[in-house]
Amino acid sequence: MVKKGKYKLFSYLIENHLIYYKSLSKNDKIIAFAMLEDLNLNSIESIFNDFLRKRIIQYYSIQIDIYEKSKKLLLLNFEDDTKEGIIKAFNIVQQKMIETHIPFKFLKEKFLEERFLTIIFEKINSNTSITKSSESILISSEKESKIFNFYSIDLDLIKKKGVFISNFSNLIKNLGKKGHLIFHFRIDYNDNIELTSYLVEICEINENISNIDKTINNFFHCNLIKKQDLKIKAIFNLLWRLGIIDTFFLLNDFYDLFYNIKHPYLLELAQMNELLEQNLLTNQIEYLRLNENLFFIEQNFLFLILQNLDLNYIHRIIEKYYPKYVIYILILNDLGYEKLLEMESIKLIENIKIINPVGIQKFNYEEFKRMN
Repeated sequence: MVKKGKYKLFSYLIENHLIYYKSLSKNDKIIAFAMLEDLNLNSIESIFNDFLRKRIIQYYSIQIDIYEKSKKLLLLNFEDDTKEGIIKAFNIVQQKMIETHIPFKFLKEKFLEERFLTIIFEKINSNTSITKSSESILISSEKESKIFNFYSIDLDLIKKKGVFISNFSNLIKNLGKKGHLIFHFRIDYNDNIELTSYLVEICEINENISNIDKTINNFFHCNLIKKQDLKIKAIFNLLWRLGIIDTFFLLNDFYDLFYNIKHPYLLELAQMNELLEQNLLTNQIEYLRLNENLFFIEQNFLFLILQNLDLNYIHRIIEKYYPKYVIYILILNDLGYEKLLEMESIKLIENIKIINPVGIQKFNYEEFKRMN
């Protein structure tokens, strides 16, 4: 069984929302992992960087599937001398997420195990073998074998950061390759958030193996990626979503890589609040601002604004105020807007109106006077 330091790779314990590894050394250090799926990256950047600075988590990593870019996994790493300390840190993270009203769901038990392991195999046991095959790593089980190639990414050479992930993933996909992009975030001794990134290419055992670094580098007109000849123990880095080389970049220089990917016409919550209030005043419409998300307008309307989709919050508003008032719902995140439109239980309710976030600038405020 492969070990990393004093930990066994495939020897872990799962309880609720956490995967635990216990050190085999005398100090009994415990590390643990939690995972979230399909979380909007725009919504979590400041939150998880704050967890890093407060040392609540040791690192976090984002995994993006090459074939389905919308499929993102977020892995959080905790470390403590006791299991109780890790649970306490996890509860702090969970409570903070609840307070921000960001839609989220920590994976649990068998779903957590599946998503944690699936970067290698869906199921791993004591019969799984890991061997070197030239510059690649071969992993075999009773039912399947796969070859893993690792390529580091020189983030400094990316010119158009806002579209890089999409362009890079599409290129890999068009080459007929499968794999994942991993972005690993940590904090240095000066409290700077830094990151590293790599591509893991996953090939079938009977697949025609060819190095893709030349093709990719020619496409981007630079030496963007470089194949890394990793040792067998590097599979720990993959499973734990760590970096594969010790080259890190300051996050301050790379925010546009993932955190500013949004429609150019979409607004932030504070901007939308300001815009709505300006238009209500201009059109001489009476209103009362109940909180940062909710406006009471002309005694007949409620205008609900959310940065991201939060179904629990929406249902609470509907239960409290419907059918007494006509309710307008605006989700500023366009993906959240699309998901809400798919909810038959909400979109078909009379006098509940779902507003397109792109078209909000053209909203007809005269609608608020028609019932008066």
